[in-house]
Amino acid sequence: MYNMTHLFRGLKVAEVAGLAHNLCGSYESCATELKADIRLRNVMADLKGLSDRILDSLRNNRLINSLEVQDTHRNRCVSALVNLKKGYDKLSDETVQSHWTVLRPVFENFLSSIQEGNYQSKTALITAMLRRLSETDIVSHLEGLVDLKTAVDKLREAQKAFDSSLLEYQLQLQKDKTLSATDLKDEIVEYINQKLVVHLEAKCNEDLATYAAFARLVDAQIRAENAKVRRRKGKKETPSEIPGKE
Repeated sequence: MYNMTHLFRGLKVAEVAGLAHNLCGSYESCATELKADIRLRNVMADLKGLSDRILDSLRNNRLINSLEVQDTHRNRCVSALVNLKKGYDKLSDETVQSHWTVLRPVFENFLSSIQEGNYQSKTALITAMLRRLSETDIVSHLEGLVDLKTAVDKLREAQKAFDSSLLEYQLQLQKDKTLSATDLKDEIVEYINQKLVVHLEAKCNEDLATYAAFARLVDAQIRAENAKVRRRKGKKETPSEIPGKE
């Protein structure tokens, strides 16, 4: 009786995603006679679909994290402008004030609202403020206060990076599927155990010569992932837990 290892449920989402991707790659490079098995071909096609979906979901999570990082960065840029505003409000230098008197209303109109805004309103307010600071009657005064111009340029770059991440995230949402990455992980584990492993065990019992190489490759990859769970739990695999191959 040919027995294979079953995949543990304790694997992380990224680990299951990587395994599914690798199993599909292994199948693509296997012998032609193995691909004549219509049932196996369908199983691997379904697994490929699940693999693509969980990779999309992981990409979605990564993009959310990227958005949060970009938002934190632009918040720092806004805070720098708030601090500069406080400093310029106290300066009495006539040259500085000749520029600041013109610039102050722009920052007063936007900064506090920006700090209180959410993703969408913050973006709209920052964009409006930067647009105003680019107008002809403002630019020369901004250039007269070098440190302020530098801070504005940094905010402009931060907003541009945020817009880029947001666009990528929105495009990804259009491809998004109904299940979360965690749900997909559980579905893939179940699919590998109940469809792929069960089918390969049955076919190895019928025709070991044709299926053994691929079955062993699949088994080795599953074992490698299961070992990660065991290491995290501090449990070693004992000889009695290692299924026979023939």
